[in-house]
Amino acid sequence: MKSAFFNFSQYLKDCFPLLKIENLLNIFVSCDIIYIILLWRCLVIEYQKLYDFIDTQQSEMLSSLDRIVSIPSVKGDALEGMPYGENCAEVLNSFLSIADSMGFVTHNFENYVGTIKFNGTKESLGILCHLDVVPVVEKGWKYPPFKATLDDGKVFGRGTIDDKGPAIAVLYAMKSIKDMGIRLKSNVRFIVGTDEENGSSDLEYYSKCESMPLNVFTPDGSYPCINLEKGMIRVSFNCKYQGDFIKELQGGTVINGVPAECYAVVSSEVPQTENIIIEKVSNGYKVKYTGLSAHASTPQLGDNAITGLIEYLSKFDSSQAIQSLYNMFPHGDYNGKSLGIFAEDELSGSVTSVLSMISMQDGVIHCKQDVRFPICTTKENIIDTLKMRMEGYGYTCDILMAENPHHVNEDSHFIKTLLKIYQEETGNEPYCQAIGGGTYVHNIDGGVAFGAEFPNEDNGMHGDNESIRLDSLILNCKMFARAIIDICGVEE
Repeated sequence: MKSAFFNFSQYLKDCFPLLKIENLLNIFVSCDIIYIILLWRCLVIEYQKLYDFIDTQQSEMLSSLDRIVSIPSVKGDALEGMPYGENCAEVLNSFLSIADSMGFVTHNFENYVGTIKFNGTKESLGILCHLDVVPVVEKGWKYPPFKATLDDGKVFGRGTIDDKGPAIAVLYAMKSIKDMGIRLKSNVRFIVGTDEENGSSDLEYYSKCESMPLNVFTPDGSYPCINLEKGMIRVSFNCKYQGDFIKELQGGTVINGVPAECYAVVSSEVPQTENIIIEKVSNGYKVKYTGLSAHASTPQLGDNAITGLIEYLSKFDSSQAIQSLYNMFPHGDYNGKSLGIFAEDELSGSVTSVLSMISMQDGVIHCKQDVRFPICTTKENIIDTLKMRMEGYGYTCDILMAENPHHVNEDSHFIKTLLKIYQEETGNEPYCQAIGGGTYVHNIDGGVAFGAEFPNEDNGMHGDNESIRLDSLILNCKMFARAIIDICGVEE
């Protein structure tokens, strides 16, 4: 009987982290249902006080978000002391400066990564966000991409959902806990990096400096909880162009996105068709395909301008380089069937394949490809097949990055805690999900994604007019504060 009593008391502690255990045990021993109801109301009031305080921080949060969004932190060339260029270093230092002004303990790891803590004690929770962003094509934006613009209940700007907005929500969740005088049993380590969009070499550097806390989540995904991420392979391949039809060829800006534009300059006039615009230029005719950008994990939501243009050019150019590209990447093939790498399982879905970048320099066509694959296959299987197919088509293939899938058991106490928070704060059914996109915890043992996109939200991540709903930003902040309290505990 004693064992059962103390198991239940621990359950009460888990349910009511803001209240002292002596009060919980006294109420349980009295077995007074009225007291238990009052206890529940007290818990709601305690959280509500914190949430009410967060509501008062809205204006300050938007000001801080605008300060961070205004820095175009797209990865640049390495400079001395700035591994990802001046803008990425600036955004990291600016963010840490905001945290310093709030009274947190901060540290800058050589402009790769920064950390923010309540104090110098040991941490039981790590929260991971990134401050780098993908490039923009400004003419597709209704709002200035590097300014946080509030319109019709949404905050627009590059990084507002991925991942500057969520980072601000985490920071203000910590600030609210601190300002409300809530004393945690264990510390939080808030880690902000600057190279998530290009391979997370920042975390590779950081891992040599400090080990990760036992529990880590990132709001670099979507709710309720992402516990399975497909494997990722990034490929560079090239081939000598032995024709005289194409003079220039350029498309795509990032390897992990469906390209929205691609153009070629050709030697002779060609007909204009749907999606194709022809323009006379000094060295021939500029042929441009306009598609639709999307994240490489969901290529079916976009229209790949590179494969669209290659399909068009293949009708007029019989060179091996162009014909091979068309055969390997026919327009509309987003799952690698033409390359022989298709695989699919019920838990994690199917392969996705995107020809994301192309250029021609000194008579050589250079390409880059993004591949995501499910847990039923391996990076070795995909790579072997890719190399064999590409070499057979006359292309030389190099592997830029290869990572197997990331999977965390959904029965862990950590995941159950996060799902409980999601259910209680939103009223929606909690569940774990698998995605094709890689989040910031892909290579962190036990790490999961918790937020920041809510189901059925369309925030234009990586696309034009990226945004986050203002009410979603505030709700994220409240849920992160709740997660910190529930996982770290409150001093009695």
